[in-house]
Amino acid sequence: HLRPLAPSDEDLYCRLYTDHHVMRHVAPPLALGAAARAFVSVLRQQAIEPPRSRHWILVSRECGDALGLMAWLPDPSDPGSAEVGVLLAAGAQGRGHATEAIAALADAVFAASAQRRLWTRHARDNGLAVGLMRKLGFESVPEASDGSAPVRWQLERERWASRRGAVFAPPPATC
Repeated sequence: HLRPLAPSDEDLYCRLYTDHHVMRHVAPPLALGAAARAFVSVLRQQAIEPPRSRHWILVSRECGDALGLMAWLPDPSDPGSAEVGVLLAAGAQGRGHATEAIAALADAVFAASAQRRLWTRHARDNGLAVGLMRKLGFESVPEASDGSAPVRWQLERERWASRRGAVFAPPPATC
């Protein structure tokens, strides 16, 4: 389940961005004060119309616990393109939550005529992210810099439309 980021999510946001294990494939963890300032900035960006970003909390259907955070950040230099990212608490990683969340986001944003591409990036040694990107149909973006730069992936609307039904079958009618 996804729900919009709210002011009451500051503790979760700060825990994710200050956790060495969660951030190991993203960037150095933030200090608590920096994470708190970033959270306030994210809330402001969401409130602008049109929004500069959207953030959601991933919530477990089974127990209602918050599992992590997903962000959609329109690329101001490339209209119709947006970055997507997911941060999951250590115990929620590798369980399909990111796959489900990004698939739901792709369905929603590609239904809008202006959105033509999603892209993402991750550290080179993040094997889980490589598998996730391949499963979702993202394609690797050729490197334009040295070998220490993040790996970049993109997913075009047409590719998603052609893969969606075959890769992600709808849930059974009893769900």
